[in-house]
Amino acid sequence: MRVKKAVRKIHLWFGLASGLILSVIGITGSIYVFEPELAAFLKRDLYETQSNKVLFENDIAMASYIEKETNQSIESIQWPKRGRDTYIFKLFDDKNWYYIDQTTGTITKGGEALGNSFFGFILDLHTTLTIGDTGRIITGISSLFFAILMLTTGLYLWYPNNKGRRKSSYKIKWKASPKRRNYDLHNVTGFYFFIPLFLVGITGAAFYFDDEVQWAIDTITFSEPADESIWEQKSAFLKSVNEVKQLTVEEALVEMNKHYTELYKRNMWMTDEEDGTLSFAYQKNIEIYAGADTRVFLKADAYTGKILADKNPNNMPLGSAIMAEWHLPIHFGEFGGLFTRILWVIVGFIPALLTFSGFKIWYGKRKKFKS
Repeated sequence: MRVKKAVRKIHLWFGLASGLILSVIGITGSIYVFEPELAAFLKRDLYETQSNKVLFENDIAMASYIEKETNQSIESIQWPKRGRDTYIFKLFDDKNWYYIDQTTGTITKGGEALGNSFFGFILDLHTTLTIGDTGRIITGISSLFFAILMLTTGLYLWYPNNKGRRKSSYKIKWKASPKRRNYDLHNVTGFYFFIPLFLVGITGAAFYFDDEVQWAIDTITFSEPADESIWEQKSAFLKSVNEVKQLTVEEALVEMNKHYTELYKRNMWMTDEEDGTLSFAYQKNIEIYAGADTRVFLKADAYTGKILADKNPNNMPLGSAIMAEWHLPIHFGEFGGLFTRILWVIVGFIPALLTFSGFKIWYGKRKKFKS
């Protein structure tokens, strides 16, 4: 009895302290689940091409056209994906992103945000509460404690010791008193949504506590940690009497086209630093689909195109591969297709429901105690 009382206090006070934060994280997460479809609708003038006939022979020709039209060098190219048919690119010394319709050659300024500014705000609110690194720490800790502490203590408090009461613990008594309905709503809802809430919470915490979560997965799967030191390599700064220069965007695209031809190109980043590196990213699918999210990242020497690092889930230890392929699909509910995405929208509102109903339980008991 003493243990249960202590657990109840932990559950209560952490819930009251973090309830509002978790509610904001959950609701913004629900809104973001269908971001690809909603953004494509809201920005259809930028996302949709005007024709089915591509104006350029290939991506290299398009990159040359962009640099000629803008009289500037390309820093990044983002290929079409997830409801967006057009390309997006960024220029060096320009904070804005631009859209290009590859069927007409029309270039349109899109602003500082990569994608829809509204969803950029929602994502920032979801991950940092719009207060930067401090907010990222707060949301990371809140998500971790919610998954590890709040849900487990809630399950412990829900579990009926009396066998005769177990059957009734699985349903809400809608015809009971308002106080009883609210109590059941809190407990029964928490029980039925325990697994999806845990998955969302622990994957959310992994955005901040990535090393710790990766260690846990490695331990569970008996995997060796992936070698991350290769990602610290830099380009071999080449300087000779001929003044060797970094690859142009056209030359970089030639190098990018040599690798993972069976995958779709996702994005490419150039560099203007002397020892900086090129970044190539590929993906298995460009549309949302059920299952693992297979993405491959390459780091290349900016002068020679030599591959310095290759991050491919197929070549990783099991624990690292699980994290690489399943982290995002699980957190955004895409792992099971449309069904789990809809479920994840509902799940995002559950923390707010639990916070509200939990507050009513606490306030009712407090009011009764005072009277």
